[in-house]
Amino acid sequence: MIPMIYMELIDDEEDKKAFEKLYNKYKNKAYLVAMDCLNNNSLAEECVSETFLSIAKNFQTVNKLESNKQLKYIVISIRNTAKDALKKEKINLNTEEYNDENYYLEDSYSEFDIIAWRSCISQLSQTNKDILYLRCILNLNYKEISQILGISQGAARARAFAAKENLKKLLEKEDS
Repeated sequence: MIPMIYMELIDDEEDKKAFEKLYNKYKNKAYLVAMDCLNNNSLAEECVSETFLSIAKNFQTVNKLESNKQLKYIVISIRNTAKDALKKEKINLNTEEYNDENYYLEDSYSEFDIIAWRSCISQLSQTNKDILYLRCILNLNYKEISQILGISQGAARARAFAAKENLKKLLEKEDS
């Protein structure tokens, strides 16, 4: 059963049905990602709750995304919520990366380019990967990114710029 607090944040009946479908589809995956980060059942459940509360608040944005992009949005959100919980609880973070080949768009690049891009992207920090994904793949604005990551709009803009610069340097190094 889906918690009613989420539904109260969504006005449209069709959106409520879509949110319920999204919640049922991804709540277990979100919990597993949170457990990977936290290794604590109650904290993981709390993070899942906070993440879906945030998604309900921004559901019109999330609902427009394709299914695989919704999953990535949720994974990035849950990881950031877990990081915040860890800071509060002062627990060591499990730094194991979430790997997903779908981070990379393959349709417009040659096989050589894909390999070079993947190599460069894999060298970026998880924070840089997340911010680039949110900004460049999901085309979210800085306000939306700041809400997901729990940072100011200025910080989101600065992180996106820094991530792009880091990727640019790695690509230039790859070309030489």
